[in-house]
Amino acid sequence: MNDHEKRDFQAGLEAEVDAFMRGETTRRTFITRFGQMTGMLAASGPILAMMTDWALAQQKLELADAASPLGQAQAAAMKASMEGPADGSAFRAVEAAKAHSGVTLNMTYEAGLQALDPRNFSGPMWEQLTGMKSNVVELSNPDQYSKAVAEHIAGSGAYDVLDISPAWTPSLADGGVIAPLDDYIAKYMNPADLEDYHPLYKALPTYKGKIWGFFDDGDMFALYYRKDIFEDPKMVDAYQAKFNAKLAPPKTWEEYAQIAQFITDQMAPNVYGAGHFRKAGSPGNQFDFLQQYRANGGKLFGDDMKAGLASDAGVKTLQNMIAANAASIPGNNELDAVSLWAAFLTGKVAMIYSWPPSGRMAANYSQSATAINFIPQSQIAGKVGYAVVPGNPEHATGYNKALSADSANPEAAYLFMQWACSPPVSLARCMLPYALRDPYRISHFKSELYGALFPSAKEYLNNLNNSANVGLLDPIMPGAQDYFLSIDRMCTAVWAGADPKASLETAAAEWNETTDRLGVDSQKAFYTEFLKLPGATADNTVEKLGMAVTL
Repeated sequence: MNDHEKRDFQAGLEAEVDAFMRGETTRRTFITRFGQMTGMLAASGPILAMMTDWALAQQKLELADAASPLGQAQAAAMKASMEGPADGSAFRAVEAAKAHSGVTLNMTYEAGLQALDPRNFSGPMWEQLTGMKSNVVELSNPDQYSKAVAEHIAGSGAYDVLDISPAWTPSLADGGVIAPLDDYIAKYMNPADLEDYHPLYKALPTYKGKIWGFFDDGDMFALYYRKDIFEDPKMVDAYQAKFNAKLAPPKTWEEYAQIAQFITDQMAPNVYGAGHFRKAGSPGNQFDFLQQYRANGGKLFGDDMKAGLASDAGVKTLQNMIAANAASIPGNNELDAVSLWAAFLTGKVAMIYSWPPSGRMAANYSQSATAINFIPQSQIAGKVGYAVVPGNPEHATGYNKALSADSANPEAAYLFMQWACSPPVSLARCMLPYALRDPYRISHFKSELYGALFPSAKEYLNNLNNSANVGLLDPIMPGAQDYFLSIDRMCTAVWAGADPKASLETAAAEWNETTDRLGVDSQKAFYTEFLKLPGATADNTVEKLGMAVTL
């Protein structure tokens, strides 16, 4: 897209956003047009598959300007890999991997932008360092699970390195699909690298006392808000007069809806108070419901493994979400994650909560990449503040790198994973403007190079760290996707007018059917393991366990 085409696209997109918010019948055009440009995946976790054909065709090492923060991080990753320190995990992995020169590693990645990292950066750099090639197998998010299982059953040995959701670890481990890494870690890794993980993420690949992968994507929800609106003297005075309170980022979900409604009342139709991705399956209502439900004191299961959804906490959560919907932009209940980003970037929404790419896009950093420059240019760059989501934010999916138990080259595959997830290399990968990997190491949050990516990057990193301190994890157990789908259906029914209490009872019954199908005793054992993880409940967050990271 040349500059003229980009300007035309930007103007057309803004016009369609405006028309959509007025309730005019351009919604189909807007979603179709933007969806075609972005290749939105209706799947959880890293949610975009935005790409161009030429971008996916690349398989060569692409380095940023050596003087840029990203270029400096890439140079540091290369230096650590080639020169050491000698006890560094990157250096040790490269030295050992040279014995496997000529091997080709087959690795699964979510289709789209995620796959551009191994195609254009980490894969080619690894080949340059070790002589090992990589074959990137692009899959939809659900297929990253089902294809791994199918190939294991077939005994094909098709994959070496698997990108998996943490929620899949127990079933893939028990099913023999993935292999534990403990022996390799003891032989090759600098133990300090494990301590560099933020405590919320460190334990995610562990199961039954073993380590089944390396955590590799900090998908933490955070609140992104318009500082220029929240600090506008007229808005501040009007809010003070009406509520006898300071206009500030909300601390509770009741405050969230109140502030959103106030901004909508004051500024619509130019700006609305909030927006949410409420459209079923895009990527789904489960993440938002789970973070609010548990912050409201809700329990997922009782001691008998009966679903706890149909409770006062469940009703309160749906009421909070309904109030937020009413305070939001027109068509809120049909927004997907991409259209929500578009509305925020074009200045139509004052608050959103979503994945970390929100902050990079709002600062126009993501749009610096050729592969992603069709995202709307941010009209709010320099005006965005960061806050922790009220209560407890959700760590919505994320990724682990896991070793296929059927790999013909298990040591070579392990060494790539150790290298890619080592502090210097993972930092450079998280700084790529297009690849959607998000910070997860303490050294990421403290990085001066990452903090120089855009003017407010240090504040952005600090907020992601603080969010992880009080963050909650998605349930990590078999059947998680079925439980998620029940919540998504429940919320969608409520948005259409169904009774919240009755909808909660329906969802709870579906949860109980899923639990019975998988085995109550078996599910209880998995759930018990999950509850041991920091962030499994609002009562055992990293902060409440005394492990909070202060930058």
